[in-house]
Amino acid sequence: MYGRNKGTPWWQEAFVLTRAVFGILFWPLAAIVGVMIAIGGLFVAFDTGVGWGLLALAIIAAIIAVYAWWDRRQPPRV
Repeated sequence: MYGRNKGTPWWQEAFVLTRAVFGILFWPLAAIVGVMIAIGGLFVAFDTGVGWGLLALAIIAAIIAVYAWWDRRQPPRV
């Protein structure tokens, strides 16, 4: 068959490299965006009232506590 010695096309290599980079950076970027959204929501909650702000702060603290509890229950990584 013809074209066996050509190798992979450039766009396929670019796609594989892009997918690898986004696969590595997805969770850190998702965490940064989530923290920015939480801080923005906290500002909006405190702007509407102190009670709403404290409620939002309590929800954020509960989410962090649940994550810490879940992480402690995971088996140690090798």
